[in-house]
Amino acid sequence: MLAEIEDAMVERCKRVLGKHVKAVEDLPNGWTEQSLEAAFRNVPGVYVAWSGGQGGQSKPAMLNGRYAVYFVTGHASGERARRRGEKGAVGAYELIELVVPALHGLSIDDVGTLRLERIDNLNSDFFDKKGVAVYGAVYALDRMPFKAPLDGSALADFAIFHANHQVPDGPDTETHQTLPTGSEVTP
Repeated sequence: MLAEIEDAMVERCKRVLGKHVKAVEDLPNGWTEQSLEAAFRNVPGVYVAWSGGQGGQSKPAMLNGRYAVYFVTGHASGERARRRGEKGAVGAYELIELVVPALHGLSIDDVGTLRLERIDNLNSDFFDKKGVAVYGAVYALDRMPFKAPLDGSALADFAIFHANHQVPDGPDTETHQTLPTGSEVTP
C-alpha cells in the first residue's frame, strides 16, 4: 500500500511535468547528505517521500498518512530565478503550480484520496550557498486501510546481514554475514 501510493504520486508528477524536469523520483529515507547532493546535480527535480502517519483505534488497522513532495530548482542567475524561473529554465513556483493541483484529489484504488495539507518554503542559507531552492508540499491520506496480515511463509528468510560501522578514533568497518536459514542441505 505505501509503495503503491508513492508510485502513483511519482507517475502523476511525471505525467504533468513531462520533460520540464530532470528527475521525478521517490526519496526512500528523507534528506541525507548523499541524497541532497544527488538532487543538487539533477535540478530541476521533484521528489516524493512517505513521511509517516498516525494510527487510530479502528479495526482493521488504519493509518492517517502523510506524503511529502519536494521541489528542487537551481539557477546561476540567482535566488529569484530559482523561485520564478527564467527564459528556458523552470522555477520552483511553476513546478508547485503544476504538481499541487494534479496531486490534490488523486485517488488511489482501495486506499483513498490525497488531500493537500500545506506547502512549506524550505530554503535556507545552506541551500542558497548551494545555488538551489527547495520547497515542500505535504499531502494527507486519511484512513489508509492496511490489508489483512501477510502469511509469513510468503516472506523470504532473513539470511543476509550487512552493516557499515563508524567507530570513534578507529577505522570505518564493514560487517557482512550470510546466516543459515534451516533449508540448507547437509552432507
